[in-house]
Amino acid sequence: MSLEVERRPRMRAGALRAEEAAWVAVLPCALLSVVLVGLLGPPLGRAFLGPGGDVFWTMAHARPEPEEHGRYLLALLGPAALAAAVLASARWTPRLGAVVARRVALGAQIALVAFVVTCFAAQNDIVLSAYRPLWERTRYFTVPTLLAAIALPLAALALLRRIPAERLARLARETPRRRAAVLAVAILATGLWLLTAVETDGTLANRIYAVVSNLPAAADEPFAILDGRTPLVDFHAQYGQLWPYVVAAAMSLLGSSIGVLTAVMATGSAVGLLAIYAVLRRIVRSSLLALALYLPFLATSLFTMLGPLDNRYGPANLFGLWPIRYGGPYVLAWLLARHLDRAAPRRAWPLFLAGGLAAINNPEFGLAALAALVVALLAVRPPRSRAAAGRLLAQAGGGLLGAIALVALATLARSGSLPRAGLALEFSRLYGIGGWALLPLPRVGIYLVVYVTFAAAIAVAAVRVARGGREAVLTALLTWSGVFGLIASGYFVGRSHPQVLIGMFSAWALSLVLLTIVAGRALAARAWRRPTLPELLVLFAFGLAACSLAQTPTPWSQVARLSRRAPISVLKWREAALLVSQTTRPREPVAILVPLGHRIAFDTSRIDVSPYAGIESIATAQQLDRTVAALRRAGGDKVFISTHDTFPEQLAALRQAGFTPGSQIADRYAGGAIVELVGRG
Repeated sequence: MSLEVERRPRMRAGALRAEEAAWVAVLPCALLSVVLVGLLGPPLGRAFLGPGGDVFWTMAHARPEPEEHGRYLLALLGPAALAAAVLASARWTPRLGAVVARRVALGAQIALVAFVVTCFAAQNDIVLSAYRPLWERTRYFTVPTLLAAIALPLAALALLRRIPAERLARLARETPRRRAAVLAVAILATGLWLLTAVETDGTLANRIYAVVSNLPAAADEPFAILDGRTPLVDFHAQYGQLWPYVVAAAMSLLGSSIGVLTAVMATGSAVGLLAIYAVLRRIVRSSLLALALYLPFLATSLFTMLGPLDNRYGPANLFGLWPIRYGGPYVLAWLLARHLDRAAPRRAWPLFLAGGLAAINNPEFGLAALAALVVALLAVRPPRSRAAAGRLLAQAGGGLLGAIALVALATLARSGSLPRAGLALEFSRLYGIGGWALLPLPRVGIYLVVYVTFAAAIAVAAVRVARGGREAVLTALLTWSGVFGLIASGYFVGRSHPQVLIGMFSAWALSLVLLTIVAGRALAARAWRRPTLPELLVLFAFGLAACSLAQTPTPWSQVARLSRRAPISVLKWREAALLVSQTTRPREPVAILVPLGHRIAFDTSRIDVSPYAGIESIATAQQLDRTVAALRRAGGDKVFISTHDTFPEQLAALRQAGFTPGSQIADRYAGGAIVELVGRG
């Protein structure tokens, strides 16, 4: 790890340094943000973010939150204003007495520490409880964990003071053999964590309910492709528009089982996670140091949501999150680090090609990653002339057009139709604007610490730019992680569920480890003495991430889990497949509106023309109308539903559309029945 101190430009007497300007500007920017959020957020949301014409089922629990979304959009201006103030200080060189500057900076730092302490205290119901109706009382980090997170950095600093710098340099030195060995450890650790996501048809029934209930929506997308549907044309994917093709291709070669599906999903997650290990190694220039940073990042990224450690539910087996949302953005971050480090890709257009594909695959995180890419490139390599700006714009446009062209050609070759861009945003609109299953934010909680961490990453990057720092990779990744995290956090601001906040922990952990590198280098330059309050705060947060390593799964528990077959097979839907086989003919078009309905169609050689992955993805009357219209266009007249998963309103709407009950079969696993509805009109 490079520990050299970057040279600072000479400052005129009395002029504030960039870091001093940042601390002086923190409180004014924070107060400005609070005023804007409080006064302008609600009218902004009501004017532009109100619900549209979607008619939700009553039991879909649509709760539009235009005022909350307006507030969050304005909250994004706070970090931007702080970064602008820091960058402006490099040219404006504001003057302030040294004593006054120190006192203002110290006051801002004390206020920040008090704010963070309050957020954690509220999360643990000590003061200002973070509890809201419909929230479980999730503390995330218990009081003993918080105490350990305080003690670990202090102990580490005390130890580092006793170790000579030359010895530390020898320990961190990179060699080809050490690099290969540490990479193997990183791969094994990643594989061990992701083994919790691997299932088979024979073991799935042993898992806790959250795993089983959350699997079908994302898993049915590749089955829809195998069954002949095409995302962005005649299939409305809820999570990923492109990643399901990868899974479907693997299943077509290796078999259409849950085991193959989950193994491919876990492999994609591993690629995204290991991309961050590669980024860290490129920044610190030491595999051992990169591993020390990566393992806490890995553990926090896959933080347990529910259940015991050997039978957990978390981001690893929430495939709509990993790899569908995070995989593409993290590969893009790796490409950005390589590009700025003078490695391939040398030109910018491949970055925008990858960013465009990530945005098409999942707009919620992909567009955040793409916006972060633009800001990071402009921060560390701003065009110095019109010609340079034109070249960058041409490469950006070429990369994005290339991504669009690739998807359009693939879609055209598969279905004979060009993609419909609006389908990529359908579920984002239903959730974000329509309010489907949204929950209100608590007034206080550690989600505010996550927000502050992203803002800190952007502010530190701005300080480095203002000082003319030489290391572009770290500066760019700080910028990228902060911007990506802030924009992607709209995912939590919408559905403010405690488990969804855990979904943001990976982006949070990335900013944390990058800030830890900055703090570590500053401390190393001072022989690990006299840590400042901000440095202690960063080390405390990294200590929290390190405490997450206690959740590391044991390999023997996972081997035992995968070896233990359940007495029944859930999501194989033998009853439903039997009913479909008995009441339809091969290649007959049908609509199978049960979880993993497209899998049933594929297994029974029928054609499920439903544009959605089961009835749980059909939250509005318009979506059900599209499903019925697709069935009638294909010449079909049979719909299959599960009485356990279908709302009474949905059943009434199907009857009004001319469908009447036909055959049915008991559904032993879901506590209801699979019913055939036959169209008479």
